[in-house]
Amino acid sequence: MVLIKVSNLSANPERGEADVLSRKQTSLLDGEATPSLQSHQSMSSAPGDFLDARDQSIQIEDPEYAPHTCRHCSKIIIDMRSEPKDDKFRDYIGFTEADVALAAKEGCDLFSAFQKGDYLVSMASGPQNPIWVERTLEPPARVSFRELEMKRSSENVVFTNILVEFVLYTVPGQTPHELFGSQPPPNIVPNSQVSFSRARRFLEDCFANHTRCRGFNLKHMPTRVLEVYSPSDADTGDSPLPFRVRLVSNPAPGPYVTLSYCWGGDQPGKTLKRRLASYSRDIPLDSLPLTIIDALTVTHGVGLKYLWVDALCIIQDSDEDKMAEISNMHRIYRGSILTIAACVAGTSLDGFLRPRIHDRGYVLNVRLDSSNNDSSGEVRQVIGIPVRSRLDETIPPLYTRAWTFQEGQLSTRVLAYGNRGMVYHCLESRHCDGGHEQPIYDTWITKDAIGAGFRYLDPGNQSLSKIAHPCAWGSVLEAYTSRQLTVGDDKLLAVMAIAEEYRRTKPVTEYLAGLWREDFLFQCLWTVYRDSGIDTKFKRPEKYRAPSWSWASLDGHCRMFLHQGVLEGRISYKYCCELLHAETTLMSDNPLGQVKAGIIKLRGRVRQVVWRRDRTTKHDYGYGWAKGDPESKWRRPGELLGDDRLFWYIDVPDEWPLNEEVVMSCMEVCTYEAPNNVMQFSMLQLYEERGGSPNMTNGHGLLLVPVEGQPNTYRRTGVMTCDGYLKGDSSFEKRPYWFDEGPGVLQEVSVI
Repeated sequence: MVLIKVSNLSANPERGEADVLSRKQTSLLDGEATPSLQSHQSMSSAPGDFLDARDQSIQIEDPEYAPHTCRHCSKIIIDMRSEPKDDKFRDYIGFTEADVALAAKEGCDLFSAFQKGDYLVSMASGPQNPIWVERTLEPPARVSFRELEMKRSSENVVFTNILVEFVLYTVPGQTPHELFGSQPPPNIVPNSQVSFSRARRFLEDCFANHTRCRGFNLKHMPTRVLEVYSPSDADTGDSPLPFRVRLVSNPAPGPYVTLSYCWGGDQPGKTLKRRLASYSRDIPLDSLPLTIIDALTVTHGVGLKYLWVDALCIIQDSDEDKMAEISNMHRIYRGSILTIAACVAGTSLDGFLRPRIHDRGYVLNVRLDSSNNDSSGEVRQVIGIPVRSRLDETIPPLYTRAWTFQEGQLSTRVLAYGNRGMVYHCLESRHCDGGHEQPIYDTWITKDAIGAGFRYLDPGNQSLSKIAHPCAWGSVLEAYTSRQLTVGDDKLLAVMAIAEEYRRTKPVTEYLAGLWREDFLFQCLWTVYRDSGIDTKFKRPEKYRAPSWSWASLDGHCRMFLHQGVLEGRISYKYCCELLHAETTLMSDNPLGQVKAGIIKLRGRVRQVVWRRDRTTKHDYGYGWAKGDPESKWRRPGELLGDDRLFWYIDVPDEWPLNEEVVMSCMEVCTYEAPNNVMQFSMLQLYEERGGSPNMTNGHGLLLVPVEGQPNTYRRTGVMTCDGYLKGDSSFEKRPYWFDEGPGVLQEVSVI
């Protein structure tokens, strides 16, 4: 247990005496019965604020974890009065860059962070630049330290750099102030009884009060679980941990925890056939990687008995056992009482309970309104926690791995250990381990506004449940393929649990190598997503994985590419071709699993095109035109090469020779009428004046090349979009819709 005591934080700059902020060292659990989480019925808790007065017993004894203070930064007094009368220098803290450099040289962590840009930006090179502060006088109170740099210009512009932004907290043990509230600072030591006790209270409240969470949970028990138990006094051995662990097969029904983590390579201590007998008696803890040790520690710390970890609860050298358990994955995670998400652990060896030193905080002095109306106010100490650091700019490792995607979506309750400590998230609430609420999934909205926050963590598939099929499956596709797989053959296996849940909740029936028969044509218009900001290399695997019309046939980030209005359901589309037949040959009895082969038969309008791969900056990997069109029709002086109505999304451009013409067939799949994507912003006013009337016909088609030796059989090579103006639109050059212009031929094709 880590005891934290806040003591000797700083000398009060006005009183000149030590302001000792210490409390008697007591465990949070002293006199508190550990709740038994052995059954749902046994849980009860009053709703309300979970970080109650008991949490004020947080104590920090280790100076490495205690909030920083020193003789330099303790001189700062931030004026937080509502109406100061002496505000001439209210924003200036009395330090220049030169002062900061000196303090940093003498070991001040705060000013060192200013120089290095640990939180936002580093300082510019102007030794006389003053350091100023801005404040927010509404709870939760915040302050920002800024560097002001005077630039000589005709307007005498002042440029500012934000060096760091803090949220302010009452020092544990002091009387809370209305500006800072009673919320304790973030607990930077997640491996502590403080943290475990809070997690138990979050769980208790969920079971007592959350109807949606209880409804989402399945009644299920895995084939095997790890039993975490307290050893007898004679059985403790030399282990520093207060528990032992063994593998239990066919356990009696009861609450269990699941672990979501990154393997990061082969796992030491994984369960093999030859280890089953010994593991059923005892698993040597020193044989397990740190991430699993930490998960066992949390399970024991919150008072639970069973933990499910794939590396230990699945026999790793048995293909039969692996397939059986993978087929049950959706039940395993929906049936668990809690999922531990090891967000910051890049491998099983890293662990996730290490102290969050970068969030240790700083002791700051603030001047507040005096209770006795003294105009000079009163000075007190607060703890400032940085709003963000450079760590917050990176995606935690857990959210980059494909296998872990379904684990976060199918869990009812998640205890996530990220860069900022521990956060509890269920279907109805979110709580953090001290501090104000910190997000555990990204709220950035993708360019297509689908799956906002869905890519990272969304217990209970809440984002997915709000989107109708087939756009919902497009959200799954974009989120899942943005992650990485170590073993490419797992492409369909690692999303199987999500597909099982999707089949349960959406009006779909047959699953065809990653696509559903319902609205199949919509889904087969997936494209590679090169502009996503995710570093993926698009390639076709050497070993067959899926038919070419399935996104699973490629490595890389994919998405459904249609107009924004189509994805949001505001613009309707119509199919221009017919799906005559679709089937796959499975590798096992599971219809959601891997496939050996697949074929679709389509009937629709086809035009032949010519595409040329190009690496110049003018083109997105290439340009093209309709076969048979004279060069004078599409090449114009000073303009982009190729027909400007055609946009190319080739699956793997590197498959094709550079600067050589490739003949392909394009089958028209669907059309919709809307503003032109490229001109949408410039046309916005005109579009609104017309009451949202469309002026463009947009079409999407599959690019196909013939398969040698198989008559009338093709493979997919990409997607092409085309457009043209509607008849009667006099605002633009009248160029017809591309498919209406040329000799389109109605044709039946097979695609494998």
